[in-house]
Amino acid sequence: MRKIEITKNESEQRLDRFLLKYFNDTTRSNIYKLIRKKVFKINGKRITDEQYFLQENDVLEIFLSEESIEAMIKPFVPVKPEKIGLDIVYEDDELLVLNKPKGLLTHPDKSEYKNTLATMVHFYLKDLCTNTFRPAPVHRLDKNTSGVVIFAKTYEALKKFNALMRDRAVEKYYLCIVHGKLTKAGEVKGYLIKDEVANKVRIVSHDDDEAKYCHSKYKPIKTFGDYTLVEVELLTGRSHQIRASMQLIGHSIVGDYKYGGRKIDGHTNQLLHSYRIILEDKVFEAPSLEIETFISNHQ
Repeated sequence: MRKIEITKNESEQRLDRFLLKYFNDTTRSNIYKLIRKKVFKINGKRITDEQYFLQENDVLEIFLSEESIEAMIKPFVPVKPEKIGLDIVYEDDELLVLNKPKGLLTHPDKSEYKNTLATMVHFYLKDLCTNTFRPAPVHRLDKNTSGVVIFAKTYEALKKFNALMRDRAVEKYYLCIVHGKLTKAGEVKGYLIKDEVANKVRIVSHDDDEAKYCHSKYKPIKTFGDYTLVEVELLTGRSHQIRASMQLIGHSIVGDYKYGGRKIDGHTNQLLHSYRIILEDKVFEAPSLEIETFISNHQ
């Protein structure tokens, strides 16, 4: 028999979801079978309701032998990435704020598991990682977009800041360099439709079943040569939203060939950088050496 005291990092989770994380080396059907067999007690009472929400200080008892328990658990071992260094903008007990470099995935996917920002964070914060919780990003950036990414270090913080994101209570600002001379501020409102096969989006004026509302504001900061440095405020966080918006107004981002941009000075990916996030009373900013260098070379 094993006892587990529920902490803040596990609270407010459904029992079945917690067990699926805790017993990470068994099947979903086996978890539900164990629940039906009444092998779990919470605060001394047998529990068969898989939708019970765990509360902080609950005591979960597992009435199985230690051998049976261990056979269903594969201990979390952080993967050591090839590059370990993180560009840390800010850190406290709740948050880790990073300046993500271009070319690095925020999350692992089918193409890359080892060398991602999340993998690097888990290695850096390995003492906070368990089978049931690992520090997680509150939002994400495309692989070839650089800039500020916020990781929550506790489950309580993750819930809190995810809620702020959903309520659009977080201000997100980007810098990009676009083709042409943009002289006026403006905004793009519309409905974004994604082509999953081409991994590309388009913005239309009408709503339909597959479209998602999107809204961006933009203003020129500096015009130099045949280019403009633009600040974009992202009011909805849709995939490729800024890139498609800039193409829509006739000022594609330099290097963004997928959305009408051209290769300049070897730039084959978008010159787009998340440079400022305002979260509650905190302002997080990160510079972009790539954008600064481009401006310097073309003035």
